Amino acid sequence: MSKQPPLASDPEVAIWDIHQPVGRRSMLLAAAASLIGLAIAGYGLFTAQGTRTAAVPAEDAALVNNVPILRADLIAQITALYSVPLAQTTLAQRQKVLEDMIREELYVQRGIEMGLSNDDIDVRQALVQATEGQIAQDAMTSKPAEDELATWYGSHMEKYASEGLVTLHEWLVPRGSDGQQAVAALRKGAAPASLGLKTTGRVDDGEEFYFAAEQHLGEPLFAIARKMEDGTVSAPIPMPDGLHILQMIRNKRPVTTPYAQARDQVLADFLADKVARLQAGNQRFLKKRADIKIASDLK
Repeated sequence: MSKQPPLASDPEVAIWDIHQPVGRRSMLLAAAASLIGLAIAGYGLFTAQGTRTAAVPAEDAALVNNVPILRADLIAQITALYSVPLAQTTLAQRQKVLEDMIREELYVQRGIEMGLSNDDIDVRQALVQATEGQIAQDAMTSKPAEDELATWYGSHMEKYASEGLVTLHEWLVPRGSDGQQAVAALRKGAAPASLGLKTTGRVDDGEEFYFAAEQHLGEPLFAIARKMEDGTVSAPIPMPDGLHILQMIRNKRPVTTPYAQARDQVLADFLADKVARLQAGNQRFLKKRADIKIASDLK
């Protein structure tokens, strides 16, 4: 008769003693095998090529509902738009082009949902234009009330004003000099040279449009200049390079076109803004319901 191996005194040790037939050990090993199998199957399911949860393949820039946007097409679009090699473009520029390509693909897929074909590039462009046109048509069907237009006009009056013109000097006070005394002397008609003031050279070309003066002076100084009256002198303005003084020669402020005269343009702008807002909302809806994946280097 065969000799049975001795039983282990510790029950926990006995579980893992391969010489002892223990049912609990069998159950634990079976459960562990099941968990490992599920883990392997899950990994394969969520990373398999062709599934909606797959990573973006190297040759693609993005996946839109599992439809690839090829990296080669993205590069071609970028170089055509910016006329420089891809390496010389910024990440923001690449993201902007990719965003436009994703938008186009969303619109194409929307067209396909309606039973249209996308066999060639001309049809794809037609699908995008048709989708945009439908949104525009929806916006145009309801005419705005007169009070809506008047409210729009009131909140966008700068759009219906002539461009302002300004002629001024910008003086730099010598370091160590009293800026207040220089301002007082200028207001009494003293020559800037007699006070040791030097021009910055930024607005010495005579009369210029508001937008040009703002570009030359910078926003903080221009915000002061545009409020000045003809023949006035500003208080000393501290800047990183010292005290500045603005001397206004002539400030021809913008003139707003009355609502009655601007109404046709107000209506066109109101509808254009409505179309833009509807298109943006439609794009947000399409993106929200879509499965979009973008390559990590383009995020």
